[in-house]
Amino acid sequence: MDEGWAALAGAGVGVVGALCTSWLTYTAARRQAGDQGAVEHGRALRSERLEAYLAFMEAAEPVDSVLHRVAHQDGVLVSARDAPPPTAVLRAAVEELGTAVDALYRAQARLDLMGPEAVAAEAVNVWSDVRSLRTCLERVLNGICEGELSDDGDLTGLEDAVDAVEVSREKFARCAREVIETPP
Repeated sequence: MDEGWAALAGAGVGVVGALCTSWLTYTAARRQAGDQGAVEHGRALRSERLEAYLAFMEAAEPVDSVLHRVAHQDGVLVSARDAPPPTAVLRAAVEELGTAVDALYRAQARLDLMGPEAVAAEAVNVWSDVRSLRTCLERVLNGICEGELSDDGDLTGLEDAVDAVEVSREKFARCAREVIETPP
């Protein structure tokens, strides 16, 4: 009879072992599926963020043209304090920046959703600095047209506004690059 109990106990241990192995396999498969889902979500989010970041940079492309024409008159780097750009250049720049401000606002709204918060904040800074540059260019243009350009304030403000746009765009690009380069 001892042999019967031993066989029964052995069978019971075998069943318990099979159940434990089955449970461990099931748990490992669920964890692996969850981990794979998290990795896939991270990849999809990174791809969507990259698209949003590129759309924002594309919306900012007209700003490059304006900065070039304002800071590089006739292909020569000049200080806005030395000589304001010609009125035709200023009028075109104000118009282009108005369009760019609208496009940046739309692209920035998408970044609010895509995140992370640091990138969205840098995008707001770019949009705000481009708006400020446009306002400054309008002030310089109006001052030239009315013959009341303040050499000290308006031209220094223009140069500072150009610098602010360049700095904020660099900060946005750096922050976006860090997000894209960080593994999921």
